[in-house]
Amino acid sequence: MIFPESVARDAWRLVAWGPWRLLSSTLPPGWDLAANRALGKAAAHVAPGTRSRVEANVRRALGAQADAPLIAREAFCTHFAHQYLPASFPRIRAENAFWYLRIQGLERLDALLGDGRGAVLVHPHMGPVQLPLCVLGVLGYPVHQVGGGRVAGLSRTGRWAARVRGSLEATLPASVHDARGYLRPVLRVLQAGGIVLAPCDGTGGGEEIGRRMPRSVLGHPMRIAVGPAWLAWRAGVPLLPLVVHPSEGLGPAWTATIGEPLPLPRDLPTGDVLERGADLLAAFLEEALRRWPGEWLFWDQFEPGRFIEDVPR
Repeated sequence: MIFPESVARDAWRLVAWGPWRLLSSTLPPGWDLAANRALGKAAAHVAPGTRSRVEANVRRALGAQADAPLIAREAFCTHFAHQYLPASFPRIRAENAFWYLRIQGLERLDALLGDGRGAVLVHPHMGPVQLPLCVLGVLGYPVHQVGGGRVAGLSRTGRWAARVRGSLEATLPASVHDARGYLRPVLRVLQAGGIVLAPCDGTGGGEEIGRRMPRSVLGHPMRIAVGPAWLAWRAGVPLLPLVVHPSEGLGPAWTATIGEPLPLPRDLPTGDVLERGADLLAAFLEEALRRWPGEWLFWDQFEPGRFIEDVPR
């Protein structure tokens, strides 16, 4: 979610990245994420404009039968868990990672690494997006991330908060590659047996980066990022879907599920491969959004002129 700049937001930033960050660092492992979720639940009550917008976009996508108020509240909780996750990066270690995230399908990565192969893990912005990156890193997996979104027009306090967050993200046991830069190093990583995480739905801050192709998602034309498909095809490695969603039963609040490789064609021209990749990624994204709608971070942008393409009449 993107909240407008305001004096109130700046005041909250000073608290969130100052005293709150320090207080949450004293909580037992995993409780810090739960505390951030609780903040999101409270924020849903004091930001009625954004909440109403999210509810309207949920109804647009999922229909009048969807419980839009509940999904909107969950989306606020997820946003806060994601936004302040970097404060937990220095705390997450191999010995306590199971309190933060359960990973299903890890055997797929182990099999690839055992064969000396890399993989692209393509994911939507659902749940605390960088949590799998951090946990895989502390467990010793050679993980990399492709990203690069930036929010423009921040206040002075907003720029300070961004620097604090950036310093915490620098502690990630992973390498981060700017999607706006030269991607040859990312291909080398994959060909050397590395794991690269890349999104398929959007870019943080609303900045569109990389090649995209329009596809129908939840009945609306949306531009799908096909960079992950290109990376997997060009490097000759599998394209595996990854989604972060609420856990079932006891244990950590979130689970990261790594699915079977998507059937990306290998013997077609580049354009045809990307067309097929866009089809596969759109279907994957829609399935994830229907199953766990409250975990998506971009509901406030799922509207015409933003994530939904304006179609000429």
